Amino acid sequence: MSNFILHITHTDINYDSRVLKEMSALNDFCHANNMKLYGIGLEETDKRREPNNSNFELTIYTCRRRLSKFFTKINFLKHAITFFELLLFSLKHSIKMKPKIIHCHDTLVLPIGLLIKFLSGARLIYDAHELESNKNLQSRVNSLTTLFIERISWRYIDLLISVSPSICKWYEKNLGEKKNVTILNSPNLIPKCDQDFNTFEIRKRFQITNSETLFVYLGILGPGRGIEKYLEAFAREDVSSHLLFVGWGEYEELIHSRASKYNNIHLHEAVTHTDVVPLVKECDYGLCMIESVSLSDYLCLPNKLFEYCFAHLPVLGSDLPELSRVINEYDFGQICSNSSEEIAKSVNEMSLTKKNYSFRRIEDLSWSSQEKKLIKNYNVLIKL
Repeated sequence: MSNFILHITHTDINYDSRVLKEMSALNDFCHANNMKLYGIGLEETDKRREPNNSNFELTIYTCRRRLSKFFTKINFLKHAITFFELLLFSLKHSIKMKPKIIHCHDTLVLPIGLLIKFLSGARLIYDAHELESNKNLQSRVNSLTTLFIERISWRYIDLLISVSPSICKWYEKNLGEKKNVTILNSPNLIPKCDQDFNTFEIRKRFQITNSETLFVYLGILGPGRGIEKYLEAFAREDVSSHLLFVGWGEYEELIHSRASKYNNIHLHEAVTHTDVVPLVKECDYGLCMIESVSLSDYLCLPNKLFEYCFAHLPVLGSDLPELSRVINEYDFGQICSNSSEEIAKSVNEMSLTKKNYSFRRIEDLSWSSQEKKLIKNYNVLIKL
């Protein structure tokens, strides 16, 4: 019997925190079942990101982009060439392996996993990190291609994993019933005794007094994340609270220009994954105003929501189905509509009232809780 688990992704596993977290969770499982863990991914070209340090046994095969890197401005062609490069590379490394379980991260590698399943008889996991066929900035061609791949692969998938219950329900409603599990993109917290915290002294650096309220936005500085609305809200004369952006992206220049004009708007460079919680702990509130620019965004539960939560930072979030459900159910913030007027109103209300939120039962949202669900489903698959 084959004793390999193979994870395939179109990202670089060394940089992809969700893929790494899931593989790390399987380390003890592999030891207990005398199995080995392998990962196949692409060479990472974005050096602004910090590699994740993995402290578990993992063999990684990285496919270098030889042709697709020349077609970065033609999205569909880039994805097509990337697929064939990764397909040949994956077959080369997996044909002798004959894995017991193939874990495919996102749609691009799903046909690759399907082909390996046919050749090896392995169980197939489809891990949809978003609602893959309806994402922000996705072209219609890519959307239709993604949905086509999912439809032809659906009957052969043994387990669906996604990042919110509503996304799993969408897949079942539109593609058919399927055994599924929600694995939230929660942070993998390091025990306090193992942490060497950085102190950022945010207030001192940006000349914010202890009596002034500080809101923080964490993540990519790009479209669909409410950034324009934040800038409008905090530029209002009736808003005195401060806003700190932490991250990088195409809106950096825009934020720089606003920060030079308004003394309550600030930009901090991106920090490593392990520094996120220490940094946000120096703030008062977190912002998670996702715009409903796609169905995936409408049903999302972004990782920043949980990073705020486990830093015990109350959240101001969008009035979207999953975001509002989680914030209200676990009582760690409030919600409002995505207009600059409503954001400004809620910012002032939260700054004035300083309400104490209970953060009840947040252990259910923790990564340790997600690990247990993942391992439980893996145990079922290896017995099939």
